[in-house]
Amino acid sequence: MASVSTRVRRGTGTWIGRRGRRANVQRRRPMADRRVPRLLVVTSVWPSPEHPSSGIFVANRLRGVSGVKVVADAGGGHWVIRLSRLMLNALRAGSRFDGVEAHILYRAGFAALVVARLRGLPLLAYAHGTDARQYFHWGRGYRFFVRQVVRHADLLVTNSPDTAANLRRIGREPRIIPPGYDDALFRPSPRPRARGRVLYLGGANPLKGYDLALRLAHTRAGPGIHELTPSEVARLMAEHDVVLMPTRAEAFGLVAAEAIGSGRWVVARDVGGLREIVIDGVNGTLVADDVGWEAALAAVPDYDPQVVAATVARYALSSWQERMAEAWQELLASHRAHRRGNSGDSAGNRGDSAGNRGNSAGNSGDS
Repeated sequence: MASVSTRVRRGTGTWIGRRGRRANVQRRRPMADRRVPRLLVVTSVWPSPEHPSSGIFVANRLRGVSGVKVVADAGGGHWVIRLSRLMLNALRAGSRFDGVEAHILYRAGFAALVVARLRGLPLLAYAHGTDARQYFHWGRGYRFFVRQVVRHADLLVTNSPDTAANLRRIGREPRIIPPGYDDALFRPSPRPRARGRVLYLGGANPLKGYDLALRLAHTRAGPGIHELTPSEVARLMAEHDVVLMPTRAEAFGLVAAEAIGSGRWVVARDVGGLREIVIDGVNGTLVADDVGWEAALAAVPDYDPQVVAATVARYALSSWQERMAEAWQELLASHRAHRRGNSGDSAGNRGDSAGNRGNSAGNSGDS
């Protein structure tokens, strides 16, 4: 399969993917008026008709942003072929960009690093969690590629303190800019009449706590069960009273932000980025082990959806977009200053060379 090369058009809410198929991406309010950099975005994940929620956080990040070209890994084939194809498509993507942005350190991060260096552009690499966590469990090849991106990206950004701790162990202090959830889609609604109905969206992945969901959730969905569009996720959240997240590792927890933004109580494991989103006793319940889940579900309070939703206002999509735009403005200013400095050094070296040639001529006349 070929890598997906997509164009995100300003205000159209449309991306164009493999075989020219179109998919709608919901519109957002336009960002504040400013000079938006022209970005080449290289990503390991992107929504498709077959996997409509895969990489939705990247699509959300770019929604309504002009001057963006997206090159995505569409999967299929040996990792060498996929990595090479991703780099080649990114190099062919055009020539007028201000910077390169990568989402997920491998494969996209390494491909973007190579492309950025060949194009002479700055690279902002965004680590989403698993890419950094698996560094300590996967092979030497994976560690090599991830280490290059972590250490040589011009700006390293991540989603939570949990992922930041792993990146420090690899060798770099990142900037934390949490992702935003689509607050135009996930809005608070009254609690359903059937109180206590539990929704699980982690799919059939054991790491997501599927074994517990089989016992505790009334409705189960996600990869390996039934994949949903974002609109379907929002509808199911409105129809349920509690969202269950028994995941055993979670770098951020976008589903938790979406659920709380929908005004729903979240019962989640006390791990990773979920600790930043779920405030125990305020918008959800944190469970420390495998034993307390039934008790936590039985003790869900008579919560107010509007009050619950207000607790994740800081994770609104516009906040993520604005903070990423600020990061890019700082990075581009630094990049321009660095280039001016190098240009000045080169001019000084040329002047020194001319002076040396003049001195040589004078010495020759003295002889």
